[in-house]
Amino acid sequence: MTVSSKVFNNLVKNSSMMFLLNVAGAGVSVITIPVMLAIVGVESYGHLVLVQSIALAVFTVCGFQYWQGMLVAMPGHKIDAATLRVAVVRSLRYEMLAMAAVILVVAGLTLFSLPQLKEFSTVNLLLLSLAAVFPVIGTHTAYFRLVNQYKVLMYAGFLANLLKLLVLVVVSRYQPTLSSMVLAYTLPEVIRCVVLFVLIFRNRSGIDGALPCTDLRPARLIEAGKWGTLQAICDLPVAQLDRIIIGLTLPGYNLGVFSILKRIYSLVNMATAPFYSTSIPEFAASANAGDLKGAFELWIKTMKMLFVVTASAGAICYLSKFIWMPLVFPVLQDYVLEFAVVLLTAVMAGTFVTTHSFYWALGKLRQSTIISVGTNLLYLLELSILTMYFGLFGAVLSFLIHVTFVAAIKIILLRKIALRNQ
Repeated sequence: MTVSSKVFNNLVKNSSMMFLLNVAGAGVSVITIPVMLAIVGVESYGHLVLVQSIALAVFTVCGFQYWQGMLVAMPGHKIDAATLRVAVVRSLRYEMLAMAAVILVVAGLTLFSLPQLKEFSTVNLLLLSLAAVFPVIGTHTAYFRLVNQYKVLMYAGFLANLLKLLVLVVVSRYQPTLSSMVLAYTLPEVIRCVVLFVLIFRNRSGIDGALPCTDLRPARLIEAGKWGTLQAICDLPVAQLDRIIIGLTLPGYNLGVFSILKRIYSLVNMATAPFYSTSIPEFAASANAGDLKGAFELWIKTMKMLFVVTASAGAICYLSKFIWMPLVFPVLQDYVLEFAVVLLTAVMAGTFVTTHSFYWALGKLRQSTIISVGTNLLYLLELSILTMYFGLFGAVLSFLIHVTFVAAIKIILLRKIALRNQ
């Protein structure tokens, strides 16, 4: 078996494990949303999404993603457990500073008397912010990826979602109030985060690699973290700002539907999304070792496989809508066209997910940031114009255009790199 085949098989194994556990977690997550809608309704759910989008935007802008540098620079090196824990502590400090900024900003929102937030107390706002931020902390995610213990992350995520569902069901039956729902929504995420960090500091695993630890340049971790942070900030229009714009300009009902559609987008890509996380260390290890040909072969293999997977998932989701839509999300029955556009977007994004991770792992940090800045500015322009004229359909259509355009640019650039190295 060639080195490329071994890497591909390892990538598929790790991604498949994440997919299977994601299926279970997503099944629980899908049921959670109708329970929340039954407690507070679609409009209040949309306002909840707005609060969390604001918190995530602040966390992204104020945080330094040192953990991205760990994922890019460390694979392929032999690093002992003590050295790895030092990097974890350093990364966690940066994220704690960003979390403090989130608390300050969200607490300050109460001074502006926004109509979308009037139903939330200050405590509710803070709890919702924590529930949004804890799942996206990157330090523990990077650690378990680097030590090849993906199942820990997935089990933690599944159990947290299961606990969240159980607590929300109890709340919906015995105490169906907004404050009780917010507390039930937040507590499982706090527990998950604490447990993961306890496991990290009890673990004695390091990173296996052919390169000595002395070859690892600290400056590269900082550089990759810097560009990772800029990349995340540039991606805010797609990740959070579209929700904030819709939430502040349209009734909460529209944001509630838009958020549900984006959740379905994530569900369709559930099988492919893990490949972004798992492929970065694999691509980086090949690139760091000088095996560029093997890295390109891996990229082509993943795209072919991911198209089959994501297209099948999208087709099944659409053809079975008459079964699950009335039961789970009856509100979507009035938005079938928007639903179809979101499915097409999911197929495009899922097929080319490793294109983005490959380009990033090749060290094209500055180029990725430039692409993100340009394409996301265009996305905001498209979103504003198309939403103005076509409402919610315009919002999802602008998302499809954006996803397709970004993938096309990076494919063209990667093909140029391949031609130069032939």
